[in-house]
Amino acid sequence: MSENQAVIECQDISLIINGTSILKGINFKLTKGEHCVLLGLNGSGKTSLLKLMSGYGYPSEGKLKVLGKYFGEIDLRILRKRIGWVHMDLKYDIPPFMNSIEVVISGNRGSLVIYEDAEKSELDRAMHFLELMNAGKIINRRFGSLSTGERQKVLIARALSMDPEILLLDEPCLGLDPVSREEFLASVSGMLIKRRDLTVLYVTHHIEEIPEIFERMMIMDRGNILVQGTRDAVLKKEILSHIYGDEFTIKRSGKRYYLQFKY
Repeated sequence: MSENQAVIECQDISLIINGTSILKGINFKLTKGEHCVLLGLNGSGKTSLLKLMSGYGYPSEGKLKVLGKYFGEIDLRILRKRIGWVHMDLKYDIPPFMNSIEVVISGNRGSLVIYEDAEKSELDRAMHFLELMNAGKIINRRFGSLSTGERQKVLIARALSMDPEILLLDEPCLGLDPVSREEFLASVSGMLIKRRDLTVLYVTHHIEEIPEIFERMMIMDRGNILVQGTRDAVLKKEILSHIYGDEFTIKRSGKRYYLQFKY
């Protein structure tokens, strides 16, 4: 797949569940190696969109093309193997007694639990991805004993071990304190510097959680993509007021943005 070819292409996508319109006329493209943020409040439709793109369901209307194939023309079970989707619910599926390196190996094996001893090649491979996420020091720690930030690093390493072409990060900073958040974001940025080929969609509702390495943004509200463009073009008060109201000011430090509310 060429660098300029669309890896994800939504063509007037809509999703209706039990008579309720969840997504409405979604249109955008992501090309190979592009890093994009999807910003929106809870209930705006972000996770529903990610579920579709990761191969868990079909749009009610429109066309969805992922990795060169339209939905309806490809077995979604095969497609899912090429997409890494990291979300907070996943941590509840991982057995807490498994250590970090076993969790990563389980991803490469396509299971949640490993029952057989790992081979050296598997251990080396898992260690590589843990180190890529700056998590090499916790390889022997049990998953259930890890902090929220450490678990997120391990889950991303697990997703990377499956050699995905697309990485979907759904609210990866949820539950992190400010110190843990900054350390985690630094790890994500460091990984992406080394994996420029990876197409990444990063979902959040906090602009202070947007790493500097993400230049493109889309804002979602009530099932619609309101605006998309570069980070500097999108993170303006006249645009953000559509989702945050008017009682805030925007602060900037380098390439990072922050909101300061007046109440």
